[in-house]
Amino acid sequence: MLFDEIKMNLPAPTDFSYLIGIIMIACATQKRQRKTMITVRAKELIIAICLSAFMAFISGCAGTASPVVDVKTAGDSVLNARESLTLARSEGAEELVPQEFAQSEGFLAMAQEALEQGKSQKAAKFAFKANVEAKIATAMAREAKASHRAGEIEEIKPKIAWEAKIDEAAAAKVRQTIAEKIAREAEKEAERAKARADKQIQRSKAELAISKAELRIDSAEQAKAPGYAKESYDEAVFSLEAAKSALDDDDFVQAVAAAEAAARNATNASVQARAKLEAEFEESLRGRDKAVAAVTRAELSMEKAKEALTGQYAKDMYRKAEKLLEETRLALETREYGQAESLAEQANVSASSVLAVSEAEVRETQAREAHEDAQANALDAMAKAERSIAEAKDAGAEELAGDTLRKAEAALQHAKQAAENGDFEDAASLTQESHSHSITARTMSEAKTERLRKITEIENSIMEEAGKIPEVAVRKTNRGVVISMGGDLFAKGSSQIRSDAKARLKTVAEILKKYPDYKVVIEGHTDSAGSDEANLTISRERANNFLMHMVDQEKIPLERLSSVGYGESRPIASNINEDGRRQNRRVNIVILTAPVSP
Repeated sequence: MLFDEIKMNLPAPTDFSYLIGIIMIACATQKRQRKTMITVRAKELIIAICLSAFMAFISGCAGTASPVVDVKTAGDSVLNARESLTLARSEGAEELVPQEFAQSEGFLAMAQEALEQGKSQKAAKFAFKANVEAKIATAMAREAKASHRAGEIEEIKPKIAWEAKIDEAAAAKVRQTIAEKIAREAEKEAERAKARADKQIQRSKAELAISKAELRIDSAEQAKAPGYAKESYDEAVFSLEAAKSALDDDDFVQAVAAAEAAARNATNASVQARAKLEAEFEESLRGRDKAVAAVTRAELSMEKAKEALTGQYAKDMYRKAEKLLEETRLALETREYGQAESLAEQANVSASSVLAVSEAEVRETQAREAHEDAQANALDAMAKAERSIAEAKDAGAEELAGDTLRKAEAALQHAKQAAENGDFEDAASLTQESHSHSITARTMSEAKTERLRKITEIENSIMEEAGKIPEVAVRKTNRGVVISMGGDLFAKGSSQIRSDAKARLKTVAEILKKYPDYKVVIEGHTDSAGSDEANLTISRERANNFLMHMVDQEKIPLERLSSVGYGESRPIASNINEDGRRQNRRVNIVILTAPVSP
């Protein structure tokens, strides 16, 4: 290690007296470093120097004459010394151990000068000394920096601990944010699931309507509608294709509408085809055919009535129509065609009546169900709005956000009136408005409550700290905390602050510095001695001098402070005796902690 490096640069013979000096320096260096624990590098250097000195001594004793050092060897020694000096400079030795660094530079300069003069032996000797001094400077600089870093680590330990606490708080906040995000994602997923379910219901309705239309078209084909009612039949087929295309595009409303149109066109085609068949029958068979046609019409009406009948509408009328149709078939079998035609017409009328009544009741039921759904939704929304208003009141909204809370209550009252009048859509809209206002009121109340809580904590802290100052009275007002300082802060008849009062002013200043977010008003007051005008003037001067003392001596920012003098106009005790007058001669420091109303 270092011994090998130094050994390569040893001149022969070496100046033994100098090596002895180097050993003494190394020992002294070791003695200085004991208190801070010498580094491994410094230990290596000392060992290397001692070994080098020993070998040099042996070399010196071995011969009677110094060997000749050639120019190349001397040049290499100078180069090695220069590299060691550069290393020492990079380690900061020039600033940390300037004496050792300067010695190395001096030896290097002498070695360079000797080399230029052709004195190789002398150049090698000085280069060796420069090299050793540079290595000593490097080791000492490294040790100094290590000690300095150890001190810095001790100093920043409290800061590291504080930052760790801050990191823990930040991590907790991040975990809270992640939990909230997961909750929001779950809510969104629920909404998406509901949307998928609604979509599936709409698709099922559309598929059912298409199936009904296909059945109607099949029935029209059986009635020979492609030949007897081509236009209506083609429209039915076209509408059916449009319904299927809309279904493929997930346009369920359009699919249902097109399917219903296809069903109507198919029914019309069937009716038209059967009507034409009836006309043919009338022409060819007359009476029988008329009867058959009447039966056909009745059967068609019965089919329509049966489709419209859901099991609870117009049952009696439908049974009557079935009975008439059965009598019509019996009359047709017995060839009583006139009777059969008359009965068939009656059955047709009854079936049409069933269809009309059923459709009317279906529409009425649908309207009633829609009305009931709207009513239920409105009532549910009003219940939620009432709960929201109650929560806002619990949060103190009546005092802290009264206007917004009253808006919420008024909107809810209007919603109830609209619901009583049967206008549930308007009721739902007003309920939503009420809910929105109540949420806003609760949010405002919670924010104001938190702000008032913090202000109260700060005011209590100020009062506790100020209450410890001698000859000070502290009270809380609607403006904030008032620190009243009596005890004749000023010389009688003067506006100059007494020197024995400055300690108390410093304590007040420390309190103001601790709460830098609040403005401060300094009020001057006097007793009734003297004229009103003179008392007003001196109270203003005292308040202003108090302010300037806080700015100039205690370094309170001027923009936080303002002053005012009230003279004798605001006494807190009687001016009849000296004790009362002494209480009236005071300075009030008003810390404006009270929140400003928006």
